[in-house]
Amino acid sequence: MDKKNEITAIKVPLKRPDRRSLYLDGKFAFSVSEGIFFLHNLKVGDCLTQKQMVTLKADDDRYKISEAAYRLLGYRQRSVRELRIRLLQKGWESDEIEPVINELCEKGYLDDLEFARVFTRDKIKFKYLGPVALRNELFRTGVDKEIIEKVIDEAYSSKSPRELMLELLLKKRISLDKPMENKEKIRLVNLLKRKGYRWEDIEPVISVIKTR
Repeated sequence: MDKKNEITAIKVPLKRPDRRSLYLDGKFAFSVSEGIFFLHNLKVGDCLTQKQMVTLKADDDRYKISEAAYRLLGYRQRSVRELRIRLLQKGWESDEIEPVINELCEKGYLDDLEFARVFTRDKIKFKYLGPVALRNELFRTGVDKEIIEKVIDEAYSSKSPRELMLELLLKKRISLDKPMENKEKIRLVNLLKRKGYRWEDIEPVISVIKTR
């Protein structure tokens, strides 16, 4: 009696040596990652049930999602929401993604608090962002409001908005000792507002500039 769904050949694709192509009953059926292949101890002569094939494909999909997630995290840290959106954009379903997200959180590869701290540090260091702009940018990453407020309090307690504004002006070679025309002051105020500083922080800095 002929066997059904018998593995008649196992091949290593030339362009993907990290995968194994399975041939059932003499025809190519599907491929799985090397790790999944060895995990299931597959070999020529095995006969696969429909349930086994469904399990193999599901395990392989999860492996692919994990690989994609690690690649994305390799470029830079991301919030849980950012990573979830990127994986959805790659075509996977939410119920396939969530187990991978949960595993990454458990292993510490995804941590919204740590992500928010790094994000905040970089935005302040390289862009001199004030609290308003920083809060808006953090909000767009999907981080919880409690985390946003925590990292903002931490960031501006170590370096005040005034200190950051003075550093920004120094970088742009704007001297507070040099008199300005009103329109120059207005441009400076608008710059600081765009950077996310509140008027109550801006006013004490601007008030020391004499008007020409």
